[in-house]
Amino acid sequence: MEKAFVFYASRPYDKVALVELASETTLTDGAILYHFKSKNGLFMRMCDKYLLERTSLFLKLGIYEDSTFLEYIDQYISLLAEQKQTAKKMGVSNLNRALVNITNQAIFYYPGFIEKGNRWISMQIEQWKKVLIKAMIRGDIKEDVDIDFVARLFEDIYCGLAYTSIASENGIDLKELKNSFIFLYNSLKT
Repeated sequence: MEKAFVFYASRPYDKVALVELASETTLTDGAILYHFKSKNGLFMRMCDKYLLERTSLFLKLGIYEDSTFLEYIDQYISLLAEQKQTAKKMGVSNLNRALVNITNQAIFYYPGFIEKGNRWISMQIEQWKKVLIKAMIRGDIKEDVDIDFVARLFEDIYCGLAYTSIASENGIDLKELKNSFIFLYNSLKT
């Protein structure tokens, strides 16, 4: 799976050959086909793991819901830093470019991916809503904040900076992301 991620992160779907992928592992291309049934089966499972599971911060951030909003932002940034470091160890210097590249391919080669991707985004936004509601209950942010709108803004900040960083060498600038989150948060404070 890790090698498939690296291959699909830097190549179009039709330029990834199972024989070449197998040569980077201890498996044969036949063993890969036996386990995943097809090249597309491998691609879909890799998308599930690296786009819809591993990169889903909300799965890890749930334990920080009761933190202050600023502590939550710190944890969010910390987990992104860990993901970037893990990708770098795998040989992927720009995780955002890799994720965008694979996502674009998944739209065409993974039946039902758009629906799954939309559910993933909805879950991310729901996580922001939970944290915002708790901040509102604690009196950290104004009571008249449109939680749905602001939760979407936090997600859009991340997605926008992640997308615009695909041309940079190292991907998203986490300091810029944190500053953007804090700027929005400060506009919500009581």
